Amino acid sequence: MPKPLNTLLVYARPSIALKLEGLQKLLAAAEGLPVDLWWHSSLSEILTEVFPDLIPQFFDSENPCPEPIKSKKDQALVLTLGGDGTLLDGVQFAVEWNLPVFGFHLGRLGFLSSAGGTEDFPMALSAILNGDIEIEKRSLVACRYPKAPERQGPIDPKSSNNLHSSTESSGFAFALNEIALHRQGAGLMCITCYVDGEILNHYQADGLLISTPTGSTAYSMSCGGPIILPRSRVLLITPVAGHQLGIRPILLPDNCKLQLTTALEGGHCQLMLDGKTMEWNGYGVLEVHRYDKTLALARLNGFSDFQPLKNKLLWGLDMRG
Repeated sequence: MPKPLNTLLVYARPSIALKLEGLQKLLAAAEGLPVDLWWHSSLSEILTEVFPDLIPQFFDSENPCPEPIKSKKDQALVLTLGGDGTLLDGVQFAVEWNLPVFGFHLGRLGFLSSAGGTEDFPMALSAILNGDIEIEKRSLVACRYPKAPERQGPIDPKSSNNLHSSTESSGFAFALNEIALHRQGAGLMCITCYVDGEILNHYQADGLLISTPTGSTAYSMSCGGPIILPRSRVLLITPVAGHQLGIRPILLPDNCKLQLTTALEGGHCQLMLDGKTMEWNGYGVLEVHRYDKTLALARLNGFSDFQPLKNKLLWGLDMRG
């Protein structure tokens, strides 16, 4: 069982201003408890205006982990308030700081959240402080990409020379859900995928997704990809609106190395990780692999992998009336 956690790093998007009841109920639930609250710096203006008597302590996800938190990492947890998008924001610094994440649902779907509804704050805080939670290790997918093209014009997807690219001017990012290549405008994309140096396919589609098991219930699911249990050790490749009848999603062992090249017949191509657009010019080789770090996702004791399917997707219910 995890140790009790009493240092909570509260992260929310500025849109939490539209749901101030969430912040109010959190403060009310924390009153009198041995909990040390740290607030993300983006919330400073909201806290100052709404809670003038509060003397908050802040952290900034863009900077190194604060020393007071770093010195007691085994007692700290990131608490996100919002939907799945908010939790995905928190994942970025939680992974780098090696902290678990507990998602509290104040958004729409909340597929990744562990609790939700402002009335659940006392229960959630009690579970966290008493160590009545489970920590799931969720795999991540990483991508190294060129920030600037090495040549002008589209890449020939059939050329083996595309497999070798310089790491100069390269970017690196990781995602909990998926890496997405997607066209902009009306032009058709051709994405060539190599697996451990061997060509898998020339995808003609509006885009291509490389998803983790966690991400199988996100963008990939809306594109017809299969649902995968989080404990599975796979990567999922799902085409977006494929223009070939033979194109289908495929599962690969997550220890393989993928390389992607793109050729665009018109318009521009976007590279996105968990919905965030990367600074990429649309050409060059993308190197994709399982990240060597994992996300520690905090769940209430007794949580089941099938619970989100039943609660969010209504599995097990007969909707015929």
